[in-house]
Amino acid sequence: MYMYTCIIMRDHVRFFKALGDETRLKIIGYILANETCACDYVSMTKKDQTTISHHLKILVDAGILDYEKNGRNKVYRIRDDEVKELLSHLGIKPHRSRYCRQGAGK
Repeated sequence: MYMYTCIIMRDHVRFFKALGDETRLKIIGYILANETCACDYVSMTKKDQTTISHHLKILVDAGILDYEKNGRNKVYRIRDDEVKELLSHLGIKPHRSRYCRQGAGK
């Protein structure tokens, strides 16, 4: 039982640590509004591609995001409805950007 509790706590810590960065919160907001290719987050956040890739990896590892390969690109989305609901309860709302291309990930 103790080991199980430790594993669950570690997962929770990873989840909430991933939310503890302004850039990652922006990325989540954009993804809630529209599934988009990872390459689009550079212009949305004004961060370089390496930084965006690092943030996306953290969000995937935390179980917040999932992605699908579309040719050479990855299209990111919120992992499932349970995570979407949790993000909503935490006050994280969809954020439209003038850089978002409608339906880019669909």
